[in-house]
Amino acid sequence: MSLKSFSKLVLLAALVGLANAQGYWIFAGSRPIVTTRLDSIVAPNAIGTHVHSIVGASRFKNVYDAADLMRSNCTTIPVQPDKSNYWAPQLYHHDHQTGVFTPIPTSFNVYYLLRNGPTKKPIKAFPPGLRMLAGDTNRRSFNASSFADQAVSFVCQDFIGAHDHDPDWAERNNFFDHSCPDGLRAQVFFPSCWDGKNLDSADHKSHMSYPIQNYNSGDCPDSHPVQLVSLFYEMIVSVDKFDYQGAGTYVLANGDTTGYGHHGDFQNGWDVNLLQNAIDSCPNVNADIRDCPPLAANINQASADACVLETQVVDEATGFGSPITTLPGCNPLWDGTGPRPTCPGLPTPSLVPAQPSLPSGWTQVGCVAEGSSGRALTGASTTSSTMTRALCASFCASKGFSLAGIEFSDECYCDNQMRNGASSSTVTWNECTNHCAGNSNEICGGPNRLTLIKKN
Repeated sequence: MSLKSFSKLVLLAALVGLANAQGYWIFAGSRPIVTTRLDSIVAPNAIGTHVHSIVGASRFKNVYDAADLMRSNCTTIPVQPDKSNYWAPQLYHHDHQTGVFTPIPTSFNVYYLLRNGPTKKPIKAFPPGLRMLAGDTNRRSFNASSFADQAVSFVCQDFIGAHDHDPDWAERNNFFDHSCPDGLRAQVFFPSCWDGKNLDSADHKSHMSYPIQNYNSGDCPDSHPVQLVSLFYEMIVSVDKFDYQGAGTYVLANGDTTGYGHHGDFQNGWDVNLLQNAIDSCPNVNADIRDCPPLAANINQASADACVLETQVVDEATGFGSPITTLPGCNPLWDGTGPRPTCPGLPTPSLVPAQPSLPSGWTQVGCVAEGSSGRALTGASTTSSTMTRALCASFCASKGFSLAGIEFSDECYCDNQMRNGASSSTVTWNECTNHCAGNSNEICGGPNRLTLIKKN
């Protein structure tokens, strides 16, 4: 199935789920900018407690600085002036036979819903600097009377509807006891009522509140009188690509085998005037951001596709290269039975650049067009499943060449001059969209495009 077809199915499922909603739009199929053990809200200036899958702006790091975040080169959200970050714990598959953990591929549908209560108070944009948390990483049970607990749920996707009337397949607040033929939706609905004063609080929740009538709509209480736009996201997880082996097959990065400890974080990086304009101008928009003129004018999917992290990641294996035997951090499996296991003496890893430096004497030129009548670089070539910019530069240097070009994620070409009508003049940066085979935080060319590097 093509990525475009998959995105359409994801969007279709999303539309069915919110068929009765008021005006809303979706940033559908948004990919993570990075998956690493950082949390700028709960663990600022430190290494986080567990791995998160993080969508959005390219200057995400271990501390939230709203002004710095808005200087991000790009975002994986299609509307580029939204430099916010959205994240949730990575979901792993736990193989009961080998004991290893494998991260399950993930994307996000991020919803902005224009919902207010019977009093119809005006809906406001997120204020600059707002951050908030929904859900509780330590929760291992469900309180049916708690809006905060109700706001976290799971949907087992079955697009052909073979299980529509089976209660074991109905939306629920913990993991399913079976696989899902079209993936799992891990859902978080954020509180939409703000106290009007504090951009954060000690627990990252108290400055916000759920509405009076319901967790996902209604009037705001007097203690939190400002009605903000409602934020909801679905983490789409491809559990259908892995076999189900019974309870404990699905594990959140925090060691939770129940699903009750799922949660979401948000830090605001919007052009607030643009967001307010979209709220005011598009009260009846039905999912598609192209139908909201303020948003449509700022769509740049090419930039979203080419966007890579500009900052740092935790220097540890998260399972994407190969399965891991323990979850990063102190996160032994725990379903809430008995005391939570501890990890005395666990070392703290360091931060490293998401994009490692090039070999000494080499610099990146940028994205350039391939030759019009053949390859731009013909001196030598190689391919590698671990290709990076540095690997290509080192290979070309070993062959005595001063130009290196990477294309299609894993192909490296070398020469001392550009040939066949090619030149070192750069094209728009987002025409190179292929992420390097050996490091998804680097770009290695694109369709008929090279990431060009030269030796000074």
